[in-house]
Amino acid sequence: MLEAQAAIAATLLHGPAYLPDGLFAGGEAAALRGLRVHANSISHARLVALEDSFPRTRAHLGDAEFNRQSRAFLDAGGAQRCSLTDIGAAFPCWLADPLAGDLARIERAWLESYHAADAAALALSDLAQCDEAALLGLLVRSHPAGRVVRLASGAARLVDPALAPDVAAVLITRPEAEVHLSAIHPVAAAAIEAARDFSPLGNLIAPLAENHPDGGAAIAALIAAGAFERI
Repeated sequence: MLEAQAAIAATLLHGPAYLPDGLFAGGEAAALRGLRVHANSISHARLVALEDSFPRTRAHLGDAEFNRQSRAFLDAGGAQRCSLTDIGAAFPCWLADPLAGDLARIERAWLESYHAADAAALALSDLAQCDEAALLGLLVRSHPAGRVVRLASGAARLVDPALAPDVAAVLITRPEAEVHLSAIHPVAAAAIEAARDFSPLGNLIAPLAENHPDGGAAIAALIAAGAFERI
């Protein structure tokens, strides 16, 4: 069974020369017709998966251009060895238009956040009983559903019209059931990235206090948004 599956996969990827004799009843021509139908079904499913994963990017590019880009991405091997859930992981990098690429990165990060592991988010109320030393020494790390997307265009407004056109980074979080998107300062984005491993909260506050217009409000906003996991 495993050998037959491997032979089918090799034929789909590399062509009829990889089809072993006698694998299917009805002769080579009938087998190739069946495999062609199967390959077309897979291709269609992948195209639909990309459409479902990037609805705003599709709306921005238009149906015809999105379909052209999707087919070119798949034909170039961009989705090889990917499940339908992960089929669009490399698609944002495929798009040459900066705005479309940023928009696709936001949509991809939204999906990753939605499917990420559950974890309790650190809340401002958790800090209520901490004195200054305990607060600065509190170990935190980025929430598993948190994603930071740095932008090179005004794509954030295509997701949320309330955001400013010059937003340089967005934070995507899922502290509970719903996914949220908010604009953040690049220094705040760096603080979240620095907390991928455990970090004392004071180590995150220090660069914010030095480089952010309002570091205290920034760290409070990150906690309120659910950017950190409760340890």
